[in-house]
Amino acid sequence: MFREISELSGLDLKGSMTSDKLQKNILSTYFTLRLGIVALSAAFPLILYIGGKRAGVDLLSSMSSYYGDHDGLMRNWFVGILWTLGWFLYLYKGFSNLENIVLNTAGILAVAVAMIPCNCWDESIVEGNKLHAFAAVSFFMCMAFVCFFCAKDTVNLLPDVKTVQQFRRRYRVIGALLAASPVAAVLVSYAFDRHDSAKFFVEAFGVWVFGYYWWVKSREFRITSAEKLATHGKVENVKHVGLVRVDAAST
Repeated sequence: MFREISELSGLDLKGSMTSDKLQKNILSTYFTLRLGIVALSAAFPLILYIGGKRAGVDLLSSMSSYYGDHDGLMRNWFVGILWTLGWFLYLYKGFSNLENIVLNTAGILAVAVAMIPCNCWDESIVEGNKLHAFAAVSFFMCMAFVCFFCAKDTVNLLPDVKTVQQFRRRYRVIGALLAASPVAAVLVSYAFDRHDSAKFFVEAFGVWVFGYYWWVKSREFRITSAEKLATHGKVENVKHVGLVRVDAAST
């Protein structure tokens, strides 16, 4: 049976694989992680809204409200997506120890947001949880830190100065938006009634910006082949400089 499947599909079930195919498989792991983050980030607010709407729930005041509103109707989705995003961030390895630490921290904070109820839904009789808010704000600040201080490490491999400057500007803008989104959410919550849905849109925008960062990073890597060069030992990360080719770093 397995032989028939192998013949029909053209696969070698004995495990033979060319070096190029093996390298492609290994590199695709990181691309798949980034793609998963992009897809989940894009879908997260929509899943909460559409899932709630189909069950007769109007748009809530915040994304976190879906944890407990209507007896936790969308709780499994809220918790499950945040856990998945958190693990993706924790498992993803960057181009510096600093980036790894910050991404690991962001992953843990995403899980904390999922596991610590905000107590901000209509039926809640408990005061809002400040620890939940702290975890959410810290998550966005960690990602903003990555944009400002880690993302630029890899842009040196881009083909020309103009492209380098374009990506650096994008990362600065994304970082600024990530840092501003939780502040904007807090301001909106004070400016509008507690049950107004404006905060939901601010939070959704922040989540989409987070996903957009990973889309931009994947686009950058497609141009530079930074991950491929790293697996071949052809680049190293020089402090205060970023990625440089090994032959250039040794001169």
